[in-house]
Amino acid sequence: MKTLLLALMSLWALEVHATQSDMLDLSGFATLGVAVTDRNDTRFSRVGFDHPGDQNPDFGPDSVLGIQANWRFSPQAAAVLQVLSRESPRGSYMPRPTLAFFSYQLDPALTVRLGRMRGPFFMFSDTIDVNYAQPWIRSPIEVYGLNPYVDLDGVDLLYRTRIRNVDIEVHPYFGSSRIDVFEDGESRLKGIIGMNLALSSGDLSIHAGYSSADQKLQWSDPLHDWLQGALRRTEGGVPFAEQMSGSDGRARFASAGFQWDNGRWLLIGEYARRKVSQNANSAHGWYLTAGRRFGTVIPYLTFARQIQDEAIVDSPPPPELGAAVDAFNASRNLAQRSLTAGVRWDFADNAALKAELMRAETADGASGSFYSFDTSTSALARGRTVNVL
Repeated sequence: MKTLLLALMSLWALEVHATQSDMLDLSGFATLGVAVTDRNDTRFSRVGFDHPGDQNPDFGPDSVLGIQANWRFSPQAAAVLQVLSRESPRGSYMPRPTLAFFSYQLDPALTVRLGRMRGPFFMFSDTIDVNYAQPWIRSPIEVYGLNPYVDLDGVDLLYRTRIRNVDIEVHPYFGSSRIDVFEDGESRLKGIIGMNLALSSGDLSIHAGYSSADQKLQWSDPLHDWLQGALRRTEGGVPFAEQMSGSDGRARFASAGFQWDNGRWLLIGEYARRKVSQNANSAHGWYLTAGRRFGTVIPYLTFARQIQDEAIVDSPPPPELGAAVDAFNASRNLAQRSLTAGVRWDFADNAALKAELMRAETADGASGSFYSFDTSTSALARGRTVNVL
């Protein structure tokens, strides 16, 4: 099966400032993005971020509108509020606060923050919704789809120092996070404990991070709900039903990445691994991007892959429900490989136009980053080829 995906016109109106006083600074950002597939039964979906749509073209995966207010109360004390509107996994565009924290600089090297911050799980987490700061239309889904929790409600510390010609940032954090899950489910991380380390020197930046948390995940789609009931009515099926969703999960997440940018050539790479005890599959992924600037234009290539390490239900289920369990596992398996050719044109100050051509191949027994309206076991069991315009 061939799927054609067009991710075109990532048009940014960024950093529109309206400074009210020395204390308050207002800014805004926006993206208009559209994704198109060549099959009526398949849609591109950023699982955990947007709602799999029935529209083709689909403006949901990448379009976003946000405003941000920064208050400076003193040289040490500040606050940030960011409100964002983008499609949720439930199909809503209701604005929600994505940043709402207070920060205090304890000394020149150490800052403490309290409130809602960006979940710092990846190298580009800070700009996950402001893709003007990234070369791509969207962060490579093979890696960034491994952890869709974008918020951190809690506290963190930022320690910055310099040793010789190396800038160092140590970033411990603690808190919780919650996301909606298609269709009416939800997932929570509680007791998140994590640590990031960032190093930069000249043209090179390096990131590494690790976190762990208790996980609750409740799926709420028709396949899950039917299979839950069927397993619980089948002899020996209850343990399998409990693997599918619940509140007793434990999740661990690790990532590492680098960026080298000398003003002409650009090279970015990142690796991430998710290990989950139940409710979600365990997987790892990576990507590598290379680009070259020609004035205000930068063409680039991205190779990416995600591999499943362990399925949600990873032991043989009751034989009469084996096909349904396989379909459930496949619908939650995002494993795929892709090659993306893209171009970015900075045609004005704080505005860019981006286009990407992607070819992706989903793994056997995986849905990849696509939602199929054909949910038969045979359709999900075979790999699919994704061509990008």
